[in-house]
Amino acid sequence: MASNKRERFREQKDFLQKHRNWIVYFIVLLALLGSLIGWKLLPDQVSVQVASSGVDVIRRPKNVMLLVHLGMTGAFCALFWRWPREIAYFVGAVVSLLLVFNLLAANLGVA
Repeated sequence: MASNKRERFREQKDFLQKHRNWIVYFIVLLALLGSLIGWKLLPDQVSVQVASSGVDVIRRPKNVMLLVHLGMTGAFCALFWRWPREIAYFVGAVVSLLLVFNLLAANLGVA
């Protein structure tokens, strides 16, 4: 007897699976550009949060933070490329990409 299990978000999963190469390429390209900009423009010590929030700021080395965010983005992109129908991996890649640009915004005085 065949199971008639309904799949949630079928259209979105089909779209992600069909265009996974372009999506991964675009996310990795943006992550590399963000890391390159951060490597060039950020000071040697960076904070993960905005200094005006009233909380004591903990400083971390710039290169370590950029590599952590770039590694997270790469890992989630690899998982998404391997299993494109898992939306959680796509969301993880996008959140990791946003963390790279959050690091830039928090330390370059944009926010």
